[in-house]
Amino acid sequence: MNSHHDSTFPGLCCPRHAAIAIAIAIAGCAALLPAAAAEPPAAPLTVGGAVRFNYVHKSWQDDYRSGFFGLDTARIDVNYDDGRLIGSAQYRYNNFPKGQGGYWQHFLHHGWGGVRFDDGGELHIGLDRNPFGLQPLASNNFYESIAFYAGLEDKYDLGLSYASRPGPFAWQLAFFPRDGGSYGGGSNTAGKSNRYSYNIVPDDAEQGFGTGQTDRERNTVVGRMTWQAGPGGRHEFGVSGLGGQIDNGRGTDTRRRAVGLHYRGKFGRTEIMLQGVRYRYRTAHGAGRTYGGLDPDSFVMLGGFGYPFPVASAGDIRIANISHDIPGRLGPFHGFKVYNDYSDLRKRSGPYRDSVQNVTGLSFSAGKWTFYADLMFGKHHPYLSPDAGGLAATAAEHGGFTRRINLQAGYYF
Repeated sequence: MNSHHDSTFPGLCCPRHAAIAIAIAIAGCAALLPAAAAEPPAAPLTVGGAVRFNYVHKSWQDDYRSGFFGLDTARIDVNYDDGRLIGSAQYRYNNFPKGQGGYWQHFLHHGWGGVRFDDGGELHIGLDRNPFGLQPLASNNFYESIAFYAGLEDKYDLGLSYASRPGPFAWQLAFFPRDGGSYGGGSNTAGKSNRYSYNIVPDDAEQGFGTGQTDRERNTVVGRMTWQAGPGGRHEFGVSGLGGQIDNGRGTDTRRRAVGLHYRGKFGRTEIMLQGVRYRYRTAHGAGRTYGGLDPDSFVMLGGFGYPFPVASAGDIRIANISHDIPGRLGPFHGFKVYNDYSDLRKRSGPYRDSVQNVTGLSFSAGKWTFYADLMFGKHHPYLSPDAGGLAATAAEHGGFTRRINLQAGYYF
């Protein structure tokens, strides 16, 4: 069901309209520029991409006791930067083996056009990164943190964003009238969840939980400020805030909000990331918009990568990461980084158990290849448990920790 906010950017959930919007944004920014511009680089337009493969082993998956291997992602990247006009787009195709669900999908990861001002500040228009929290990521590992699955890390929405000039004090402000939209996938995926970013989405009767919830994110405002201290700005302190609407598709808007404090510090070759987030999603679900007898307003449905799952409507997310760069080479291999990323979600709505994710890993490179080796432990988590409802309700039989091993090889060109 379309909400009454859809008229802001009608139809922009499809790739063709998104591309048109990006072209219009670049042309509009060009018309506002003075005649003088920075000296253009030799090749402002670059085209690249990546192909990635994964080996996965899940401790709870009896049908694949030896794990499984397959394609993870194929993607194409296009970037433009002539010193003044800038833009970036990426389209992805996923085709996961049976152990991962046996499905395929495709979506626009991001696509925006903009302008860089004389002081280094940038204005972007299109499907762009939500600037909430640690940037660009609040994690070192391939599977990111619990904040990602709660829709508060590595997220892209449709709208306007401005980033001030870089320096000891910097700020970002963004307005997203709507989310990034849904794209295509196989018949065994939920249509509204075929997207990269985890957004509040309408539930799916066949591939979801059948709650009948039809919520969507609308009119999101995000602000972020950071301060750098110490030699070379090795310590960065920041605060982020987010506020917006939830349209339930039945003529009622409610509010959602989140606030985060974050820190990134470098101590020689060691880096520490810390972040705390409190969020609250207020909903207006009828008594029947639920499953398993749960309070219908104690959770919302978030969707991404083909499937929706319930997330507690209020909670606190804590992130504590440490990484260390190892110098030197081992044959063709270099850029070694070891890390431990910890995150948890303490739920403040419903009788829900807390969710935990810990990833210990190693990343390194060889030419155009990049490799990850991650050992994940967690509980009450949709990607670390047999219970897909792990960020809200969790069945009693899934109370303990489970394990996931992920080995990835990616070729970037």
